[in-house]
Amino acid sequence: RQHFTAWQFSQFLHGEQGALICSARITESVPDLDSKFYAATQVMDEARHAEAYARFLQEKVGLLYPINPYLKTLLDQTLSDKRWDMPYLGMQVLSEGIALASFGLIRDMTTVELPKQLLAYVMEDEARHVAFGRLALRDYYAQLTSKELAEREEFVVEGCYLMRDRFKAEEVWKNLGYDVDDCIGAIEASPIMRQFRTLLFTRIVPCVKDIGLWGDKIRAAYTDMGVLEM
Repeated sequence: RQHFTAWQFSQFLHGEQGALICSARITESVPDLDSKFYAATQVMDEARHAEAYARFLQEKVGLLYPINPYLKTLLDQTLSDKRWDMPYLGMQVLSEGIALASFGLIRDMTTVELPKQLLAYVMEDEARHVAFGRLALRDYYAQLTSKELAEREEFVVEGCYLMRDRFKAEEVWKNLGYDVDDCIGAIEASPIMRQFRTLLFTRIVPCVKDIGLWGDKIRAAYTDMGVLEM
C-alpha cells in the first residue's frame, strides 16, 4: 500500500511538474494578451501543486517513484509540438482532465484526512484550468480546416490510450519483485480497476466533444476503450 500510494502521488507530482512547464510554454506562445495573463496565474498554481505533492511524498509517504513512461511520452509529444494550441490540448484537456477525475476518485475513497484535503484544494485550481482550456480551444477549433482538426484528433486518440495505460503501475510490481505480466493481467481482469479506468474519462470525453473534436476516429477509439457513454 505504501508503494502504490507513493507511485500514485509521484505521478501526480510529475504531472504537476509537466503542467508547470506547459503553462509556462502557453504563457510564452499563446497569441492574445488576456490568455497570457491567465496562463501566468496557472504557472503559479502548478508550482504550488508541485511543492505540495513533493512535501507530501517526502515527509509523509517516504517514497518517490520516477515518471511513468506513458505520462512522459504524452508530455514529450505535447512540448515538442510548435503549435500554440497543443499544450492546451495535451495538458489542460487530456492530462489535467484525467488528473481531475483521478483526484476526485481518490479524495472520495481515502479515509485519511491529509490527502483528502490536499486533493480537494488542488482540484479547485485544476477545474479552472480545464475550463479555461476548453473555452480557448472551442473558439479556436471552430476556425480550423478538416485536415487540421483530423491532426488534432489523432493526437487526442494517442494521448487517451497513453493516459489509460499509465494506471497499470508496472513500476510498482517490478520494484516489489512480482511477475509484471501476471499483475497487469490481474488489473486488466479486475472489474474494480476497469470501472476506475473508465471513470477517469468522465471529464475528458465531454470536453473533447465540446471543443469540436468528434470525428469517426475519436468515436471509434472511445468505443474501443468502453468510455463513449461518458
